[in-house]
Amino acid sequence: MRLVALTDRQLRASPGLKWGRAGRDVIPADIAELDFAVAPPIRAILRDAVTRSHLGYPDYTTGTPVRLAELFAQRMRDKRGWQPDPGAVEICAQITQALCCAILAYTRVGDQVLVHTPTYPPFLEAIRSLGRQPVLLPVANHHDACAAESWAAVEKERHIRLIVLCQPHNPTGHVFDTATLEAIARLAVRREAVIFSDEIHAEIVYSETNCPTIASVADAAERSVVFTSAAKTFNIAGLRCAVGHFGSSALHDGFRGMPWHLRSGAGALGVTATITAWESCDEWLDQLRARLNTNRAIVSDFLSHIDRARFLPPDATYLAWIDLRDARLVPDARTFLLNEGKISLQPGTVFGPSLEGFVRLNFGTSGRRLRVILERFCDALEMCNRKGLGG
Repeated sequence: MRLVALTDRQLRASPGLKWGRAGRDVIPADIAELDFAVAPPIRAILRDAVTRSHLGYPDYTTGTPVRLAELFAQRMRDKRGWQPDPGAVEICAQITQALCCAILAYTRVGDQVLVHTPTYPPFLEAIRSLGRQPVLLPVANHHDACAAESWAAVEKERHIRLIVLCQPHNPTGHVFDTATLEAIARLAVRREAVIFSDEIHAEIVYSETNCPTIASVADAAERSVVFTSAAKTFNIAGLRCAVGHFGSSALHDGFRGMPWHLRSGAGALGVTATITAWESCDEWLDQLRARLNTNRAIVSDFLSHIDRARFLPPDATYLAWIDLRDARLVPDARTFLLNEGKISLQPGTVFGPSLEGFVRLNFGTSGRRLRVILERFCDALEMCNRKGLGG
């Protein structure tokens, strides 16, 4: 089994969000999708299902969803060191859908929801559109010197009923350590809040970084809802399948109190592909991690030579969160790099107000293509220096 980088021609033929809307002369590195062919066992099982016309409704009583719940519990035990109960597992179409259901199940209109900033855009939109009030906590570990003031401000908020984690964090790639998770758990206990943790990127972690789950923290275990998916790690986001565990029967019952058609929706192919990914594709995943680790080093090396770019290599994910505020690019960093460098990066503004000087770069691509992206990035900034295009 071999990791295969897709060619430009193959990628530009895709109708997907990342490459399908990119101009012919633009290289997209914005949407969190990988530029690699899906692992062979997943392609084979999907081809077989289509050939056999196995495209009916999944059987949630004895069929593949039950097998997926069991496999999820086994994988979390083997890979993450905690032991979910398969009977406390639910399967949804996507994690943001699960978060919306959690907001409706565990909070009321006007309640506060704590979330880290910069914030994954669909999360902030879900909180606001459902009438809850976001409370923003800058990304940092609890013991970091820069975190004291932010945590003090959060402690003054009295109506936090839900805490939303992204572990590892998107867009920064930060991994919250156990001490920070324990601090979050203590806050949840004091506020009688539920913790919803999105752990979709937890299998893309670098070096010796440990990525603990909130469910392994004693004070949080019975008040946590943990969701993950094979979507990002195995490049199958369009198949729509997410798996979640509920730390108590009360949380599980509350979630299941939502209408079935609101909280369900995972299709047969998504369930089957996830099972295959977790059962048969770890060799492919090892190769992907090795490629991404190399790419992470390439990004770090390139950016270390740019005076006006600030960058901290991520502990996890294939996302680089780059601070270009010192470059004072006009009208904003993303637009400047698109117009002058012909690369499409995710704009900082979608992750929160006043982040127009930031961009998120997806380095989940071939080494050759990544170097072209970074060369265009550097050339655009050099041209800015020569022509005085900064604000």
